[in-house]
Amino acid sequence: MSRRVSARTDMDIARRLMVSPLFKGMSVEDVDKCFTCSGALCVTYRKGEMIFTEEDEPNKLHILLEGGVRVGYDSFDGNRRVIGTFSSTGDIFGDILLFLGKKEYGVFAQATCGTRIVVLPRDFMTGTCVNGCDYHKQLTSNLLMIFAGNAYALNMRLRILSCPTLRQKIAKMLSIYNDRDMTKPIDMTREELAEFLGVTRPSISRELMKMQDDGLVEIKGRKIFVLDPAEIEALN
Repeated sequence: MSRRVSARTDMDIARRLMVSPLFKGMSVEDVDKCFTCSGALCVTYRKGEMIFTEEDEPNKLHILLEGGVRVGYDSFDGNRRVIGTFSSTGDIFGDILLFLGKKEYGVFAQATCGTRIVVLPRDFMTGTCVNGCDYHKQLTSNLLMIFAGNAYALNMRLRILSCPTLRQKIAKMLSIYNDRDMTKPIDMTREELAEFLGVTRPSISRELMKMQDDGLVEIKGRKIFVLDPAEIEALN
């Protein structure tokens, strides 16, 4: 299926993307000028369409306007591994590899539903603005903060995956999800949770049911609520 590309962004898009950490400390006028100066495009994808493939060259910064995206890779055993999902307006993905000089992403990004994405050219992010725009320095500073946050999130995931048992992996995820606020539920499908933890969906479902029977969690649809925070922490 073909992609529909808008030749330009507009003030409404800039206003909606003010929630993105990339534009922290900038006015909506600054964001709109940023899009104009960089030649940003708004791209529409249908469900299942690839935003970029593992073989594509990293040359754009992607900002989610609406919809959903999953990022992952195809393993040698034929299984598709998901390493990240994005569903909030202003989410950024495909950013790290922009600055490593790699010729290929090595991962794919796929629309999980009807999705619109604003893309900024890499050259705009790495160079000095030819127009001398005041906001360019702020944009670069914000991007560095995003990189730091991503590095922290990766460290947290490694801590989860290093747990020896599936129950401990789930407990670790429950304890650090939502900034360690266990009063808030994890809101993920069983498939998303299984892909994140690198296990099969039946294994996740069985262990969650056991944890519910043991009074540790309560499952309501796709949401997982912690009933015994102390025991969840003890499993860590």
